[in-house]
Amino acid sequence: MIVLWLASLVLVRIVHSEPFRDCGSKFGKLYSLTVTPCDRTPCALYKGQNATITIEFTTQETVKDGHISVHGVIAHVPIPFALDNSNLCEFVSPTCPLIPSIGKYTHTYSLYVKAMYPSISLTIRWELQDSSNEDIVCVEFPVQLI
Repeated sequence: MIVLWLASLVLVRIVHSEPFRDCGSKFGKLYSLTVTPCDRTPCALYKGQNATITIEFTTQETVKDGHISVHGVIAHVPIPFALDNSNLCEFVSPTCPLIPSIGKYTHTYSLYVKAMYPSISLTIRWELQDSSNEDIVCVEFPVQLI
């Protein structure tokens, strides 16, 4: 009975984990990605609701300012996604400048999933970039717009 219970816990953890891929972090290290709400893989983003992206990372270089770049990747074609506010420093804690000796930083961004978006499965590419457009971290993760 205990073995069955433990196996169920492991299965639940596998089903609810958010798979992600580092897509070319240049001078940062990606530690975790959380998409809220996310109750399955790929994460379902519901039209007409907010979704929150949380990324834990470190940097190996000092970053005075930067921005967030987001693309929807469909059939290997990246399509830019405009954010209302893409100023990295407003969505990272501790705030800018990002300094290697600080340790882990947390980037949190909530976005509204517009009802006009098509219902589609795609990959989101989320990049935290410095002022020279170099990726501090780059992460890709699958989602389904519902």
